[in-house]
Amino acid sequence: MSSHVKDKYFIWQFSSEDEAKIRYQEYGPDNVDRAPLLFIHGYGAMIEHWNQNIPAFAHEHKIYAMDLIGFGKSQKPNVRYCLELFAAQIEAFMQLKKIDSVIIVGHSMGAASGIYFAHHKPEKVKALVLANPSGLFGDTMDGMTSVFFGLVGSPIIGEVLFSAFANPVGVSQSLMPTYFNQNKVDIRLINQFSTPLRDKGAQYSYLSPSKRPHDFRLDNLPRPSNYKGQAFLVWGAEDTALPPSKIIPEFQQLLPQAGAFIVPKASHCIHHDAHEAFNKRLDYILESIL
Repeated sequence: MSSHVKDKYFIWQFSSEDEAKIRYQEYGPDNVDRAPLLFIHGYGAMIEHWNQNIPAFAHEHKIYAMDLIGFGKSQKPNVRYCLELFAAQIEAFMQLKKIDSVIIVGHSMGAASGIYFAHHKPEKVKALVLANPSGLFGDTMDGMTSVFFGLVGSPIIGEVLFSAFANPVGVSQSLMPTYFNQNKVDIRLINQFSTPLRDKGAQYSYLSPSKRPHDFRLDNLPRPSNYKGQAFLVWGAEDTALPPSKIIPEFQQLLPQAGAFIVPKASHCIHHDAHEAFNKRLDYILESIL
């Protein structure tokens, strides 16, 4: 992404007793005729994980991206992390920027957060673009792949084992299974993912999915969901933890209107793993909804 784009922050008062400092960035021209795009990263990630995508669209679209509470450069308080909290953050950000309707581009847990938000606030979502969303797993996930495919993926893992994984070697081992093109897992990417793990409070957010996995699932939403707007699934064909043949039908029960596009030679982190193919599909999607 362009080096001149500066980090911005806002203080989010998310309960009567709690607040957090949230990082976001914005790009592109204001355009009253087009809904802005909001990019939401997946578990363990941050704004920079979109660095092969946002620049391709910032010349025509107003774009926002933010670090979810507990991740990236956002604050990491000791609170109950869940899809509901992330959806509340989306709503707070839209209120901050006075956005009436938004196109959510979400990956994995960020996509699940977008679905949760769209179900509860359907009038605020112009479209959902869902890259390998998590939240519905069927019978495909085992203990070591259910949470970032090995980083902290066991309900009994505590802070000691978290510390063992929270380093460049552990992060590299966790990222590799989420990429088909493993040359993309370079030192820059590893450092992007490992640096936030050293932040104060990181164990609270990073361990939350293993301690309370149901807080990160969409099983409790009705099928179909309340969101009836446009929705698009974009999936890496080589995602072995969330294989498209098994998981896409589950999401299409939740979002029957969602078409699915499968990108070959891409795994879970499709938007970065196969960024050219992903960007081409996203461009097609945006042209169809704007």
